[in-house]
Amino acid sequence: MEKVRIGIIGCGGISKCHIDGVKILIENGCEEIEITALCDENRDNAEEKKNMILKFQKNEPLIFTNYEDVISKKVCDGFVLCLPHFLHHTIGLELLKNNYHIMIEKPLALTLKAGEKLVDEAKKRNLVLSVAENIRRYLSSRSIKWIIENKKYVGEMRFALVSLVMNAPFDYTRYAFKWRGIKVLSGGGMILDSGHHFADMLLYLFGEVDEIFCEIKRYDERIIENAPILGSHKADVEDMWNAIIKFKNGIFVNWVYSRIALGFDLNFGLYYGKNGVIKDKSFVFHPFQNGGDIILNDGKVLTSEQIEKEFLDSLSNEEKEEIFPYNCYDGFGIEWIDFARGIKGERKVEIDGEEGLRIMAFCESCYESDYLKSQVKFEDVYKGKIKNYQKEINEFWEIK
Repeated sequence: MEKVRIGIIGCGGISKCHIDGVKILIENGCEEIEITALCDENRDNAEEKKNMILKFQKNEPLIFTNYEDVISKKVCDGFVLCLPHFLHHTIGLELLKNNYHIMIEKPLALTLKAGEKLVDEAKKRNLVLSVAENIRRYLSSRSIKWIIENKKYVGEMRFALVSLVMNAPFDYTRYAFKWRGIKVLSGGGMILDSGHHFADMLLYLFGEVDEIFCEIKRYDERIIENAPILGSHKADVEDMWNAIIKFKNGIFVNWVYSRIALGFDLNFGLYYGKNGVIKDKSFVFHPFQNGGDIILNDGKVLTSEQIEKEFLDSLSNEEKEEIFPYNCYDGFGIEWIDFARGIKGERKVEIDGEEGLRIMAFCESCYESDYLKSQVKFEDVYKGKIKNYQKEINEFWEIK
C-alpha cells in the first residue's frame, strides 16, 4: 500500500497531539500514513517532534525552518497546519496554489472572507481542504449524538445551559497568548478558539442555527509586549460573554463565559430534554469529550460508560471501522486517517472547508451580534450580509 506523505507546518504544542494520534494509528497497524516533513521557524521545536515520530516511524522526516523550502522539495502530498490563526489563510493559500492538500487546525481562518478564499482555491484545484476539529470524533461525543438521535432517552431536546466562569487571565508572557490577545492576529478571543469546538459540537448535535444574540465584555486591556507583527499592542479580545443561540428546530442554548470572574468558578454543561438531562462530565467547551451522564426524571441514571458501551454494541464491525478506523478512539488520529483517505480519493472528509465556514459563522454571529447590539440571523452572517466585526481584520490583511 502506497503511503500518503504528510508534513506538519508548525511544531508547537498542538502538533504533539497530532503526532500522538498518528502514533496510535501506526501502532494499531495503519500503513496508510507517513510523516515526511516537519517545518517550524524554531528548529528545536521540529527536532523535538522528529524524535517523537522516530519512536513509531522508521523513516526520518525532513526538517525545514521555512515553509517555502518545504513547498519546493515536493516530499509531501499534503500538510497539516498547526499555526497561529493569522497564518492560516496566508500559508494555506500558498500551499493550495502549489497543489498541496491541507488540513488546518481550527478555525479555518481569521474571517469568513479569508476562509472563503481557501475554499474557492481548493475547489478550483480539486484539492482536499479539511478542518482539524477533533472533539466530535471521540467515542464519548459520537455516543451522545447517537443517544439523542436514536435512543432518545431524554426525549425531545429542549434547551441547554453551558457556563465556564473562572479567574484565569491570559499569560501574555507566553507566545501562544501574545497573538491570542489581539483581534487582528487571532480573529477573536475564546469564542473563535475553544469556542470553535463548542460551535462544531452544537451544530453536530442540533443542526442549523436560526439566530444568535450575544453580549461581549472586554475588561483586560493590558499591553502585550513583543506581539507578532505588531510589537507592543493592547489586548482587545473578549474575556466575558453571554450568548443565546436559537436553533431552527426550536432548541435554544445559553452560553456564558468569563475568565475574569473572581471568587467562585463555574463549569457546567446541562442539556435538557423532555424526560431528563445530559450532564457534561468535563471541560464544557469541549462538549462530551470525556462523556456525559444521563439523569432521568424518575431518578434513573445512565453513566457515560453505559452509554458508550451501548453505542459500540450497536455498531457492526464495518460501521466501527468506518467511525473508529484501526480501533483508534483518539480524535486527532481519526482526523488524520480521514484526511489521508480524502487525499487518496476514498472518501469526502468529514469536516471540509465549507463545513469549517459554517462553524466559523456560528462564532462570527456572536461577534456580529455584539457589534450591532441586536440578534443576528445565522444565514446573514454566513452569507456575508453582516460583517461589521470582521471588517477591521479583513482590511488589516487586505482580504478582499
